[in-house]
Amino acid sequence: MNTKIIPLDHDILLETIVAITEQRDQHSLELSLFASLREMLQPLRGFFLDLPASGPARTIVPSRYEDVALPESVITLAREMSEYDFRQARTPDLVYMLAVMEIAKDGGRRVLLVGMSSWNVNSERLLVGMVRVYQNFMKLMSDSEKDTLTGLYNRRKLESHLSSRLTARLHDRRERDKSGADPALHGMGEYVAVLDLDKFKRINDTYGHLIGDEVLLTFANILRASLRDHDRSFRYGGEEFIVVLSDVNAEQAARVLDRLRSNVAGHAFPQVGQVTVSIGYTMIDCQDLPTRIIEEADKALYYAKEHGRNQVRDFRALRAEGAVEDNQHDGSIELF
Repeated sequence: MNTKIIPLDHDILLETIVAITEQRDQHSLELSLFASLREMLQPLRGFFLDLPASGPARTIVPSRYEDVALPESVITLAREMSEYDFRQARTPDLVYMLAVMEIAKDGGRRVLLVGMSSWNVNSERLLVGMVRVYQNFMKLMSDSEKDTLTGLYNRRKLESHLSSRLTARLHDRRERDKSGADPALHGMGEYVAVLDLDKFKRINDTYGHLIGDEVLLTFANILRASLRDHDRSFRYGGEEFIVVLSDVNAEQAARVLDRLRSNVAGHAFPQVGQVTVSIGYTMIDCQDLPTRIIEEADKALYYAKEHGRNQVRDFRALRAEGAVEDNQHDGSIELF
């Protein structure tokens, strides 16, 4: 039995907390947490378990650990746990401590599992403490990335998200070029849409800013309900919003965005009645900067505004028609 007492070295604890709070994204934070647990607990196994609302469980395993196989009883226990809950599960080889790190709106969850030959009070306290530090810092990071009125992501999050997606697209293209894959076969992509509520200034002037804020809140709720779980929505500023659609082709992107437009136009906003939205969008491909992506979608939005509002326009289709110009720039335009 592993009954050793792990000394609570204050210097190690302090260094560990400093290392965790230096991170600025979830992936880096998870890696820092794993590194800290390895140093302080020396576990035999450690990984995250992704449990979608429907579908099989998936283990996300650091390179140190391989061939992770869990009994169904452990997976069932993980599905029954509530957020911030800790449980212990025994398997023939190890004793796992389970910690629910987050629960999605659809009921899917992400659970940390740390396996030891046995646990004592000290090791359990260390694990609980480190998980609490991780969860608290994740909440701080999440709150700093949210718009205070609507709860959607803010500009700061948008910039980092678009930068990461551009990097990923460039990498994918290089890999396809190396393999000689036909780009036409790579039909699924990502699209960025800029949305602007039509004549919103008139709403504020007529009904006041409190009602205007209620309209923005209601619109944000329609936005959430109209998009899929893995799409992202951001408040860009004022009555402008941005949506990032993932794993869609051109036809699907147009359909999703038009459904959103229709849902807004068909909703009865309290005291205001009908509110409409204009949408311009473009595909994330190999633009040089996030600002370039926004500029393309914004040109399509401007076209929609100038040609009747309450419509969805695709920048690339408009460019092919000669309806909008594609002026290259040096990246100096400041949109963030």
